Amino acid sequence: MATEVAAFLLKEKLQNLRADQTIIYPKLKGRISTAINNLQQLLTFGKDTAEDQVSEKTKLLSTIYSAEDTIDTYLLRRAQQKLNWSQKEVSKGLKKFNGELMRLSFFSSLNKDQPQPQPLQSEVLGNVGSATSPKGGSTRRWERISHLLDMESEAVVRKQDMEELVKDLIPLPQEEQELRVLPVVGPGGSGKTTMVRLICDRVDVKQHFECRAWVCVSTDFKFRDVVVDLIRQVSITQSSGIDRMGDDILAEMLLKALMEKRYLIVLDDVWKVEDWHKLTISLPDLQNGSRVIVTTPFEEVAKSADLWGNPLQLHRICDFERWELLKKQVGKREAELGKFKGEIMAKCHYPLDIVIVGGILSATESSDWPRIIAKLPSPGEGRSTSLDIVSLSFHELLPRLKVCFLYLGLFPKALEVPVRRLLWLWLSEGFLSPTPAEREKKLEPEDLADMCFEMLVRQRLIEVTKWKLDGTPKTCHMSGVIHDFSSLRSVGSGLYYIHDNKSGPPESYKIRRLVEYLEIEEISNNYVDENLRSFVVFNNKRRGKANREIGTFLKALVHKKGFALLKVLDLEGVYKPMLSEVVGNLLLLRFLGLRSTVLDSIPSAVGELPCLETLDLKHTSVTTLPDSIWKAKNLRHLYLNEVHIDAFFQKLTKGSLSSLQTLRGLHVGNERVVTRGLDRLVNLRKLGVMCHEKSVKAVLNWVRLLPNLHSLKLRSIDEFGKSSKIELVSLEKQTKLCNLYLLGKLVNPVNPVSLSGVLPSCLRKLTLSMLALDEDPMPMLGKLPELIILRLFADSYLGSEMTCDDGGFPKLRVLKLWMLDKLMNWTVKEGTMPILQEVEIRGCDQLSIDGIEHLQSLKELILTSMPEEFTETIKRGIERKLYIKVNCWKLSRHQAN
Repeated sequence: MATEVAAFLLKEKLQNLRADQTIIYPKLKGRISTAINNLQQLLTFGKDTAEDQVSEKTKLLSTIYSAEDTIDTYLLRRAQQKLNWSQKEVSKGLKKFNGELMRLSFFSSLNKDQPQPQPLQSEVLGNVGSATSPKGGSTRRWERISHLLDMESEAVVRKQDMEELVKDLIPLPQEEQELRVLPVVGPGGSGKTTMVRLICDRVDVKQHFECRAWVCVSTDFKFRDVVVDLIRQVSITQSSGIDRMGDDILAEMLLKALMEKRYLIVLDDVWKVEDWHKLTISLPDLQNGSRVIVTTPFEEVAKSADLWGNPLQLHRICDFERWELLKKQVGKREAELGKFKGEIMAKCHYPLDIVIVGGILSATESSDWPRIIAKLPSPGEGRSTSLDIVSLSFHELLPRLKVCFLYLGLFPKALEVPVRRLLWLWLSEGFLSPTPAEREKKLEPEDLADMCFEMLVRQRLIEVTKWKLDGTPKTCHMSGVIHDFSSLRSVGSGLYYIHDNKSGPPESYKIRRLVEYLEIEEISNNYVDENLRSFVVFNNKRRGKANREIGTFLKALVHKKGFALLKVLDLEGVYKPMLSEVVGNLLLLRFLGLRSTVLDSIPSAVGELPCLETLDLKHTSVTTLPDSIWKAKNLRHLYLNEVHIDAFFQKLTKGSLSSLQTLRGLHVGNERVVTRGLDRLVNLRKLGVMCHEKSVKAVLNWVRLLPNLHSLKLRSIDEFGKSSKIELVSLEKQTKLCNLYLLGKLVNPVNPVSLSGVLPSCLRKLTLSMLALDEDPMPMLGKLPELIILRLFADSYLGSEMTCDDGGFPKLRVLKLWMLDKLMNWTVKEGTMPILQEVEIRGCDQLSIDGIEHLQSLKELILTSMPEEFTETIKRGIERKLYIKVNCWKLSRHQAN
C-alpha cells in the first residue's frame, strides 16, 4: 500500500513534468516516459504481491522517494533560475531510478501478462455530465449525494433502542427531574452515533430542551477544546474572548452558561474514565430534567458515567434490518444481490460493515461481486471484522482515491473537517492533476476534487456531518474505525507524520508532511527536515500572543537547504503567526492558508512566489496586498477580507492572474480598477466584490463576461458604508450562475419586473438585501425552477402584502424573511413550496401569516425577535409536530444583511 501511494504521486509528478514545454533535453523526455510506464505497471499489477517481499518493498519506497526528491529539487533550482542544476541532472536521476527498479526482484516478478483489472471507480471519468451541464455548474454534482441529507431514510437502528433512550431523555412530569447521564455502549461501527443523531433531531427532543450541544471527545481528548466547543454552542453572548482564558475560568463559564436551562449535551466517543470525570465539574444538576448522553465503546466508561443505571447496549441488528440497510446502499440491483444474501449476512454483523460493503458493491459491476464477497472476512469469536472490511474497501479504490482517503486521516479524529479545507489541501498536494481524457472533457482539478470527495462519500468512507442550506457538504469526518485505519496506514508509510507528543520523530523515513496537533512553541528542531513538503497546524485556539515560532521554524527549514521544498503551509486558526520575508524562499509553495489568523499584514515576498495557487486571507485584518500579487500567473484562488485595491492595484499585463478562479473579499471604489485589468479575469467561477456606486456598472459589465461564473456576491455601498444604488444588467446568459447575493437599492423602476429580466433560471440560492422593491416579488421568484434557498433581508421588499401561489417554488427548501418592517400579511396558498423544510422569520414586527398549515413538509420554524403575541398565535395554529425555535435577540440593521 505504501509503495502504491508513493508510486501514484510520483507518476502524477512525472506526467506534469512530461507536459512541461520547457523540457527540451531529449534523453530526459524518454526517461520520463519509461519511468511513467514502469510506475503504471507497478500500480496495475503490484498491489497483490506477497508480503514476504517487505524488505524489497522498503527499498522500492526509498527509490521512489529519492526520485521524487530529484524532481522537486530540479523544479526548485529552475525557480531560482540556477542553470548549473539542469535537465541533464534530472535525466541522470531518472536513469538511476529506472535501473534500480529493474534490479528489484519484486518488480521483475510482477505478472505483467495477467489481464488488467477493471478499476472500481472507472466511473470517475464517466459521470461528469452534471458537472459540466449548463443548468447549474459544479454545484449540481452534489445531487449525487444529496439524498444523504435525510439521515433517517439511510439509517437502520433498532426502534426499541431508540424508544428506550427517548423515554429516559424526556421524563413524565411526575417523574424525578434530576440530571441523568445516559450511556450508550457498543463496539465501533455498531451505530451509536447514528442513533443518537437521529434522536437529537426529533421534534419532541428539540422542543423539550432549551439548549443542546454535541462534541466528539475521542482519543484526542483535550479538556480545553471540548469546553470551548460546548460554550460556543450553548452561549452566544459569552463566547467572545474565550481563546485567552485559562481552563478553570472556562469550566466556570460553561457552568454558568448552563444555569437555569434545561440542557442536552452529547459527549460522543468517550474513551477514558478520567476524561469523563474531568468534564463532570461543569455539568450542573438543576433538577429540571437536563440530560447528558455519553457514547463509548467501553463498558467501564459507561458504568462510570452512570453508577446506578444500566447502560444502553447496542448489539447486532437482526438479519432483516441488515438486509434492508444493504438494499438501500446497493440501489436497484436487488434481484442480483439476493444470490449473495446468506454469505453477506454471515460475515457482516454491524451497520458500519453493511454500509461499507454496500458502498463497494454499488460502485462495481455485478459480475465482479463474487470476487469481492469472497474476500469478506469471516468473523471470529470476540473479533470485529470492521477494520478488515474497511481494508477491503480501501484496496478496491483507484490510487487517486486511495491517497485522498489516507490524507483525511491527518485531521484530528474528533474534528469536523471543513470540506473546503480538505479539498484545497488535496489540490495543493498535487493529488488531482487531470489526465488527458479529463482535459478533453474540460475538467479542472477543482472538478476532480469534488468528484473524488463524492465517490468517497458514496462508498461510506467519509461521512458528511453538516450540510449547507443549499444541500452542498460543509463539514465531514471519518468514523472512529475508519479514521484509525487511515491514520495508521498513512503514518506507517511515511505519507505524513503527526506531532502530538505520543512519540518522537520517525527514524525509518524522512518527514515529508508534518501535522502539528500541539501548541506551536513545542516544535523542536528534530522536526525540521529539508525534505518537508507540507506543514499543517491544528489545535491552536489559545490567543493573546503572536506565534514567533512559525517564523523561527521556517527560517530553520530554509537554512538547511538554502531554499525549501515546502508546497503547503496551512496555518488556519493560528493566532498572528510571525511571518517574515523568508517566506519568499519557499519557491515551490502552492498553498498559503492564513484564514482566521487575525494577521495585520503579510510579507511583500508572498506576491512573488512563482507557484502559489491559493492564498487565503479570510478573517484576517490584512488591508493591503503586495503589488506583485497582480502579476502572479499560477494563482487560482484568492480569498480576501474586504481589501481596498484602488490604491495599490497595478494594471494587469498579459497572462497575469489568467488562471484565477476565485476572487472573494474585494473592495472596488473606482471603475478604472475594473477597466485597467480586472475585466481581463474571465475564468472566474466565484466572485465576491463590494463596490461604490460609481464602479458598480463597470463591475456588472465585467460579470457579463464571465461564462463560467457559479457564485456572485455583489454589494453596492456609499462612502459611509450604507447601501447605495445599483443598476442591474441582465444575467440570463450566465447559465452556470447558481448562487447570487445582491445588496443595493435598485434604480427605478423599483418592482419585480426589474428582476424578471435579470435573474438566470438556473439559480439555486438567492439573497436580496436593501433592494427596496415596492411590489410583491414572490410570484416572479416562485417561477425559478431550481431555487432551493431564498433569503429576503432588510428592506429588500417595502410592501405590506406577500403571497406564495399554488405551484410556486417547486424545489425551495429554505426561506428566510429578515427585518421586513412594512410587511403585514404573508399568504401561503395550498400547493406552494411543496418540499419547504425550514423557515426563519426575524424582526418582522407587523407580520401575520395566513395559511402556514399548508406547509406540510416544514420541519423547523425559527422565530427571532418576533412579538410574543405572534409566536403564541403560530403555536396555536399548528396542530402537527413542528420544531419551533424562539430566539430573543437585540437586532441591529447590519445583522439583517
